[in-house]
Amino acid sequence: MDLAKYAALFQSESREQLSTMNEELLALERAPTAAEPVSAVFRAVHSMKGMSATMGYASVTALAHELESLLDRVRHSELTVDRSVTDTLFAAVDARERAVEIEVAGGSATLASAPALARLQALAGARANGGGAATLLPMTTQEYAVPADSANGAGRAPRTIRVELRRLDGLTNLSGELLVARGRLTDVANEIAHPALDEALAQASRLISDLHQEIMASRMVPVGQVFDRFPRLVRDAAHALGKEIELTLNGREIGLDRSMLDEIGEPMVHLLRNAADHGIEQPEVRERAGKARAGQLTLTVTRERQMVTMRVEDDGRGIDRGQVLARARAQGLVDATVESLSDEELVRIIARPGFSTAEKITDISGRGVGIDVVFTRVRELGGSVEIRSLQGTGTTVTLRMPVTLAIVRALLARVDGEMYAVPMTHVRETVELRQEARRRVQGREVMLLRDEVVPLMHFREVVGLSEARFVSADGATQVIVIESDGRRTGLVVDEFAGQQDIVVKGFDGVRDGLALFSGATILADGAPALIVDVSSLH
Repeated sequence: MDLAKYAALFQSESREQLSTMNEELLALERAPTAAEPVSAVFRAVHSMKGMSATMGYASVTALAHELESLLDRVRHSELTVDRSVTDTLFAAVDARERAVEIEVAGGSATLASAPALARLQALAGARANGGGAATLLPMTTQEYAVPADSANGAGRAPRTIRVELRRLDGLTNLSGELLVARGRLTDVANEIAHPALDEALAQASRLISDLHQEIMASRMVPVGQVFDRFPRLVRDAAHALGKEIELTLNGREIGLDRSMLDEIGEPMVHLLRNAADHGIEQPEVRERAGKARAGQLTLTVTRERQMVTMRVEDDGRGIDRGQVLARARAQGLVDATVESLSDEELVRIIARPGFSTAEKITDISGRGVGIDVVFTRVRELGGSVEIRSLQGTGTTVTLRMPVTLAIVRALLARVDGEMYAVPMTHVRETVELRQEARRRVQGREVMLLRDEVVPLMHFREVVGLSEARFVSADGATQVIVIESDGRRTGLVVDEFAGQQDIVVKGFDGVRDGLALFSGATILADGAPALIVDVSSLH
């Protein structure tokens, strides 16, 4: 039987099992005498051993067998869990991950898994029976029971099927087109005004909405599926830096579009590594400052309407503004007469490509690509970044992202007869601005909004149209209050045209064109509209 067609399924299931192993090994490291983490890892290893044996992946099976043997000794209290044991187990899990990738690709992982095999056998031999030679357990086909509480309330696990993401992308695109077609049909039905047509359209509209919601729900996965690897990443970074760091994950059950989740993974890795290296102090330094030896690093995910907020907080030293200013002066980024940095200037400097305050380059940081990557990628995804830091207390980095990249809610605005779409994730409110609320501050036009001074930007000027102002009959102008990177701006447009769910269509930039738009869409009336990239307006 040709097993090659099952390789992708085996690889996917193996990644889930490896994620479980890493999570449970971290729990074991925190509580060496706990029984459940050992049993959980043992079950995952045993399952992978059976799968790899079925697929004919000999090196993966052999590595699983040795790992299973070592874990069995731990289960029966024949082996005490200490640092050498957990390091060996982590190394074995890493070797299994590499071996799976090699075997699935059609290669042989014998050499890749040999060091981990030798390390497992050496540890077992040195520890077995008080230091005598170890006798490896025989291969077994015994099934290990899963705890009863892992089943759902009905006593039956939910049934799942794996679908390629591109197929979901296709369905999402089609459902978006259906939403556009529904809008067009609604306009036509309003012109005809026939009761039978109205009834049929109402039923079709409900079905289209239900279909769209189901398709969007099928794309949503808990952020924990990707973020569960972060505790291991932080643990390894802490060991490499000689620090003690405890990572807490909150909101791992929050659902996010799978495509968005894959895209945000890299920026989150940079933020966590940056916090571990630059933020959290060495244990001795923390003790002298009256802090606990172990630094606290928290990743919190929350859902806010059509946005997801991801917040990385640490209780470390905070950003040293003096050090940043000195390095910025040395690189010619600020004038030599500048004595201090505002929050906005601080963020702009540390987000520059290549900027770093590290004294030396390490495997963790020092090349000045961390924060720059975060800002660039998040803005490309239609999100925003906010940094708050208090020296000696800690730093908080907040990312605000749309739930999905495929279909977004947008405010439609007309300028000089052309329609533009502004994503609602950046719209705080719309206001009708009258002349008495206008001011000029330091040569720039602003408006007073509930005792807050908000800078104004005329979209006509941004896109290079005539400077003539579009003013309504009563002398008022329409303003969209947008927010990006913690800053608010009033975007002056000619008129509003309502809100609509739009299907985002990407396009390549035009040579010498304005970098103001992140894509385009087709509206309900069939007319095209450009989607405004709000982050480019500041």
